[in-house]
Amino acid sequence: MAIRWRKYYGECKGKRASGDKYGKVIEKGIECEGKRGKHCPEGVPSPCGAWSIDYREIDGRWVSKVFTGISKTEAKERLEDIRSNIRRGLIGLPQSRKTPTLREYSEKYLELSRGDKENTLLAKKRAVRVLVQYLGDYRLDKITPFIIERYRLERKEKDQVKDSVVNMDIAFLGNMFNTAIKQGLIDKNPCQQVKKLKTTQTKDRVLSQEEITLLLDKLQGKDRLMVLTGLFTGLRLGGVLGLSWADIDFSKGLITSNHKTGKMVSIPISDYLIDELRKWKELNSGDRLFIEGKITQKVIIRYSEHFSQLFKSLGIQGFTFHNLRHSFASILQGELGVGAVVVQGMTGHSSLGMLQKYSHTGMDSKKTAINALTEHVLSKQSKTSLAIAQ
Repeated sequence: MAIRWRKYYGECKGKRASGDKYGKVIEKGIECEGKRGKHCPEGVPSPCGAWSIDYREIDGRWVSKVFTGISKTEAKERLEDIRSNIRRGLIGLPQSRKTPTLREYSEKYLELSRGDKENTLLAKKRAVRVLVQYLGDYRLDKITPFIIERYRLERKEKDQVKDSVVNMDIAFLGNMFNTAIKQGLIDKNPCQQVKKLKTTQTKDRVLSQEEITLLLDKLQGKDRLMVLTGLFTGLRLGGVLGLSWADIDFSKGLITSNHKTGKMVSIPISDYLIDELRKWKELNSGDRLFIEGKITQKVIIRYSEHFSQLFKSLGIQGFTFHNLRHSFASILQGELGVGAVVVQGMTGHSSLGMLQKYSHTGMDSKKTAINALTEHVLSKQSKTSLAIAQ
């Protein structure tokens, strides 16, 4: 029985006579423990292998278990566990004696997730924070499907969260277990035996006639122009925040954006919105329309919470900035009868990538649709204001 550093690359392993792994060595491999050195061939990453444990089972078979992400000391500890199991007449590889608790492993898990997209990493941190609160003292190998089911019940009763939020928590917990399995810390993922909670799809919230009038009458300054931009272009909040004056062609009446999908979308803007933007530009000489600096997920979340509270303060319940995008599409298709291809060409949904290639040929249709939308919204405001006055 022994532990050894197993190399992954042929140029590091050396060669034996006639290709026989038990034959005479005719070219010696590179002696190393995975550390980068002058002797390493070009293009071979570091570390370039993993620690393996070689041992003989009770039936006489030689077995080699390879672990990634563990140190030589941890490999020796596992070898001692194997020796102990063999003396007791057990077969197979035992669990490590130092399986971490969920609290201990959560730090390592988040460290390994640093390369994720910012919004994914923030979601992981949120989920891990809650998981540690409820399950932090359990060792990873002691968390069972029953414990996870109990967690779901407690999470819903104590925190009053939706089933969709609980499902997301369990998804990240399952990802944490899968990561620990790859590192050789545990053998099973108990989340695989836990079914998702059923969630009901809610209808996307759109603005009513009275709510549109309320927004146009009550909002002022930056808040008002951001809402107008979202409502009359269908851009996401991140896209609106990221707009620079270079993205606006006043002569052609176009706004361009590639937020989230990465695909450049050209959206016509009405004369009304052009006038509003020109007035705003006279008061704001910076490069960006609304905020300077990097548009991070934290910034987007902060503004999203701001607008949700703003709408609520005006009596518009259950409405977010993203719902302006739904209102944009709903009014165009549902109330004005604009075709789905034209609308989706402006919203830039990735599922319509083939249609996006031809979106330039429908620019006239888009302009007609945007002007119709603007007139429709402004006429609602006038009619409602007149009704209130009477």
